[in-house]
Amino acid sequence: MDPAFLAALLAAAREFNSRRYFEAHEALEESLEDLSDDLWPLFLGLIQVSVGYHKVTQPLRPGAARMLEKGLEKLEPLAEDAGGVELDALRRRARSDLESLRAGRFDQADFERRPPRLIVHKDRPKNL
Repeated sequence: MDPAFLAALLAAAREFNSRRYFEAHEALEESLEDLSDDLWPLFLGLIQVSVGYHKVTQPLRPGAARMLEKGLEKLEPLAEDAGGVELDALRRRARSDLESLRAGRFDQADFERRPPRLIVHKDRPKNL
């Protein structure tokens, strides 16, 4: 993977894992202009999941559910370690949060205690 795109993923992970989901989305969005076609689904999916979690913090539940759903649609077909991102854990968490949002039983306090994580491994090959 191009070092600039890896840097964007790592910057996004730092923001996401610091609960700055909107900033994570921006870190990814900045690299879209020069992104190769094969990376678009990964980056767009991560952007939409980040925006979904940003909306959770507002709380804008319908918008959060919509963005998590859109992000998952893009991330579902990708390999579990696409671009070095641990997608399986992120997808499981986003699916669980989406289900809770749709059912009206989303627990904001639990979300604050156990926020989602975006894990990127610098040394993993790009598997899309």
